[in-house]
Amino acid sequence: MKNYEVISKRLLDIINEKNINNITHCATRLRISVKNIDGIEVEKIKKLDSVLGVVKQGDTVQIIFGPNVEQVYSSVMNVYGSNAEESNEISAGEDLDSKENLFSRALSFLAAAFLPTMPIVVAAGLITAILNILVLALNLSVESPTYMLISAIASTGSYFLPLYVGYGSAKQLNINPVYGIFLGAVLLNQNINGVENLNLLGLPIIATTYSYTALPVLLGVIIMAKTHKLIQNIIPSYLKEVLIPLIVITVGTLTTLLIVGPLGVVSGDWLTSMFVFIHDKIGWLALGLVGALFGFTVLTGTNKALVPIMVTSLATQGYDSFLIPAMLGTNIAIATSTLAVAYLEKDSAKKGTQFSAGITGLMGISEPSLFGVLINDKKALYGSMIGGAVGGMLAGITDLAQNSIVSGIPGLATMIISVPPYSGLTNMYWGIAVILVSGLTGFIATILLKRR
Repeated sequence: MKNYEVISKRLLDIINEKNINNITHCATRLRISVKNIDGIEVEKIKKLDSVLGVVKQGDTVQIIFGPNVEQVYSSVMNVYGSNAEESNEISAGEDLDSKENLFSRALSFLAAAFLPTMPIVVAAGLITAILNILVLALNLSVESPTYMLISAIASTGSYFLPLYVGYGSAKQLNINPVYGIFLGAVLLNQNINGVENLNLLGLPIIATTYSYTALPVLLGVIIMAKTHKLIQNIIPSYLKEVLIPLIVITVGTLTTLLIVGPLGVVSGDWLTSMFVFIHDKIGWLALGLVGALFGFTVLTGTNKALVPIMVTSLATQGYDSFLIPAMLGTNIAIATSTLAVAYLEKDSAKKGTQFSAGITGLMGISEPSLFGVLINDKKALYGSMIGGAVGGMLAGITDLAQNSIVSGIPGLATMIISVPPYSGLTNMYWGIAVILVSGLTGFIATILLKRR
C-alpha cells in the first residue's frame, strides 16, 4: 500500500509550499501552479514513488500519477493544509492571467472546467449502454415506465451540461462555484431556454437552446470572474456581501443572454459541423490520423482540447463516431505495445512495472504506458502509432460509434447503441474487431521493430 502522505511531504518540500499558487488535478495528473518554475528540480520529482512522469508547462508543473491521482491530491491538500488559503490566496480570475502562453492557459482552463463533468458524462453513457442491453436482451419496451425512468436518468447527464460546466469553470477561476451553477440554471430555465420574442428594455434576446451545450456558460463564467476581479477592490468592505454577488450575477447573466450565449452556441455548432464534415469527407483516413497521433496529444497535454468536442458530440447526438472510436484503437495499441516491451524485457522488476502499465492501458488510462515505458522506447512508441492508425482506420471504415468517453476495454459496453442510425449488436461487434486489430497490430509491430 502506497504511503501518499510521505510522497506528498517530499513533493511539497521539493516544490516549496511558499512557491505554490494553486493545486488542482485532472484524471491522471496533479497540476501545481507556481510562482517560480525555473527553480523546481524535476529529476527529484521523477524519483518519487508512484510518479510516472513530469511535464513543465508555462508556470504549471504537471505530475503524472495515473489512476491514483485523486488519492495523491487529497493527501497533498491535507499536508498543504490551510497555508493554501492563508499565504497563497489567489484573486478571482488569476488563472486566466498566469504566465503560461494563451494556448496553454486555454487548455488548462478547459481541462479543469470539464473535470467535474467527466464522471457524469461517463456514468450517463454507461447507464444508456445498460438500458440498450435491457432492450436487446430482455425485449424491454421503449414505452415501458422502466425504460422511461432509466432514459430520463441517463439524459440528465447531457441535458444539464451547462450546470456541470458552470460549476467546474467557476471553481477553476476561483470564484464561488454557485455563480457558475446559477448561470447554467438561468440558461436552462423554461422561460428562457429556446423561448422566442424575449427582450431586455427593447434589446432583443436571440432565441437559443442552451440544453446540451457547454461553450455559452463557459464564456459567461469568464465574464463573471473578470467582473468579480474588477470590482472586489473597489467596493467598500461593508457592502461587498451585497453588491458583489448582485453585480457579478447581473453582468454575467445579461451579457451571456444578450451576446456571448448565442455566439457560444453558434461557435459550438460550427466546430461540431467542421468535425462532421471532416468525418464525412475523409472519415477513415481522419480516424487513422487521430489514432496514430493521439498518444502525442496525451504526452503534450493537448488532448484536453478534444474533451469539449467529444462531450458536445455525445450531448447532441447521443454518440460520437469520430474522436472516441479513434482513441479506442490508440489506447489499446499503446497498452499492447507496452505489453510487448514487457514480453521482451529480461529484468524481472522492469517487466512487472511494464506489465502493470500495459494492463492499466487496456482499461483506458494510457499515461502509465506513455510516460513510464514508451517515452523512453521509440520503437515501441512507433509500434503503438502503427496499431492506433490501423485501429482508427478500421473504426472509420466501419463507422464505429460510442456513447461514452470510455476508451479501453470497458468501452465495449458503450458500443451497444440504439440511437439511429445505430441499433442491435453490429456496432459492438465492430468495436471488438477494432480492439483486436489495433491491439494485435500494436503488439506485433513493436516486437518486429525491437527485434530488427
